[in-house]
Amino acid sequence: MLKRLAGVFLLSAMTCVGVSAQATHAHHVVFVLSSADQDDWHTAMILADHFLAGVKPEPSEVEVLAYGGGIDSLKAGASTAKEIVDLEQLGVHFVACETAMRALHIAKSDLASGVTSVPSGVVELVRKQETGWSYVKVGR
Repeated sequence: MLKRLAGVFLLSAMTCVGVSAQATHAHHVVFVLSSADQDDWHTAMILADHFLAGVKPEPSEVEVLAYGGGIDSLKAGASTAKEIVDLEQLGVHFVACETAMRALHIAKSDLASGVTSVPSGVVELVRKQETGWSYVKVGR
């Protein structure tokens, strides 16, 4: 059910902004999570997967950026580990905010394999937006 709702949401959002199914430019989107809520994480992963499927075969870059409470889902052994690996194989990049990591006493070695980090999640988001990336906030 959640998967179906996420698909409808993504399709509606793409229609509202006038995205053409025939677009030929590269897509750049960052999904941002600051929530530790597992439903929010599940939604973000569904949206990332549906986005890639929706724009295929067009070139795209997709990043899932976590800060605040969202960092826990990027730790090795988290319940999201399998989904992270699956999406990484599709080209999705997972990025953790080092500021939040320090506040929560999480070391880089605590992160799941393949997860990278940036000094500041908010700086990462602003820089991506300044270079044309689309921003999708997931959760609260």
